[in-house]
Amino acid sequence: MTERVNGASYPGIWVERNTGFLKVTFSLNIKAITSADLSVYPGGGATAAGTIADSTFGVNESAISYALRDIETRATVLGVSTYNAATFSVDVLVGHAEGWFATATDGIVIPAGVAPAIQLKGAKAVVTTAGTPGAGYVPVGGIVTVDFGSAPGITYTVRYVAFDGTMPLPVAPGQLVLGPGGTSGAVPPNSPTGTPGYYPAGSYHRD
Repeated sequence: MTERVNGASYPGIWVERNTGFLKVTFSLNIKAITSADLSVYPGGGATAAGTIADSTFGVNESAISYALRDIETRATVLGVSTYNAATFSVDVLVGHAEGWFATATDGIVIPAGVAPAIQLKGAKAVVTTAGTPGAGYVPVGGIVTVDFGSAPGITYTVRYVAFDGTMPLPVAPGQLVLGPGGTSGAVPPNSPTGTPGYYPAGSYHRD
């Protein structure tokens, strides 16, 4: 909750008490995915050369939807920014039941058993530029599948960012503080707080 003292506003969130900001960054531009990372839907098989597809907003089961679904396993998503095609990212405001922790001061959020870069496979995209007519041809507006065509395929990372007007990466020193952990019972054994982890500091996030 935002703090107000004698009518003066201080930095904070006006929606609820427990909030944080995450930046989801994809390994390539998911608004212009090329045929190397696409397959025909349904049935599979390579898309025609020259095919370009968009897997951002307005597409059921898009790459962004996949990332948000991952975040929603531990948080309530309150807002999502527009997609930034220059940085391949979206900023996500999370609130009630926010349960993400970074394992280090770099802000990278790593769910238990998952590598920092999460592989994206099976998301859907809409064709914006049709490829060469013939095998694998999908017209503009058609749906294709995001695949592992060019190893390691498309990946994404989830990181904390500071609520400072630009939400840049990496997180600056002091913007994350060590707190209770994000995994159940590890240090000490059977501890309800789990392994210690890093969490945003500042008045916009208060326990």
